[in-house]
Amino acid sequence: MALIRTIDAEKRTHLAELRTGIGILTIPMSLLTILIATSNYYSVDSVLSFIVGIVIGIVALASVGSYLVIQALQKIKKTEKLRDSCKDITCLLEEHQIHD
Repeated sequence: MALIRTIDAEKRTHLAELRTGIGILTIPMSLLTILIATSNYYSVDSVLSFIVGIVIGIVALASVGSYLVIQALQKIKKTEKLRDSCKDITCLLEEHQIHD
């Protein structure tokens, strides 16, 4: 029974990682929206260095967020397969001993 609780705890951890990744992905979208919405109030030529820095930040944040989301989804899928593949405790124990 403790092993099943451990698997469920790992799933909650992966869901938290997924939530964090999605949160990080919203930041670049917000920054891009602000840049587009305020584009009438500045000249791109005069603030090009700032825009390049923001675009690099947007790409970096989008990459980190995407990585976290993809990794979390893969881990959640793996946890679900482990939980679904075994209907009784003995199968879970055998699987756990193989990975140790």
